[in-house]
Amino acid sequence: MGPLSALDMSFRKSFDFSGSASRSEFWWTWALLYAVVMLLLLWRGLPNSGPTSDIVATVIVTALALPMIAVGTRRLIDAGIFRWLFVLVFVFGVIAQFLYRIPVPAEGALENLSVQFDDKTVPASELGYYPFLRTLFDIMPWIGRPLAILCLLLALLPTRQRAQNSSLSEVPQ
Repeated sequence: MGPLSALDMSFRKSFDFSGSASRSEFWWTWALLYAVVMLLLLWRGLPNSGPTSDIVATVIVTALALPMIAVGTRRLIDAGIFRWLFVLVFVFGVIAQFLYRIPVPAEGALENLSVQFDDKTVPASELGYYPFLRTLFDIMPWIGRPLAILCLLLALLPTRQRAQNSSLSEVPQ
């Protein structure tokens, strides 16, 4: 399968998370669409160029991610691996992006912050959330990246052999 037929097949099956995908369909789709997504993100990051808002870039990237996730899911089915691994990695990435947008104050800045509970003011340093948040922010990239690499490595596996059930083909007469 060539690059254009792989892209055509992937876009036609963007919402199909069942069935199978050949290795060539998977790799051509991923190589080409990943390159387009990276160019879009680079273009967006340049000053005075690119889409005027992050919403436009987000919609385009999401529209391109959908065929990538679908073909990845179909490829893992074809290799006999847990089919929803690509979807889980994508969801994990979205959650990580939302978490990165939450400001986490530096350790010393907690002394100046306080939280108001009804009639009581509590210093934020006494709430105990800082170590948890800091750990979460520190480990998110180290969980997501290996999972994404694992998905790509699993896509290298050959197509599993489907069991031939000879008893079904031999119908007594």
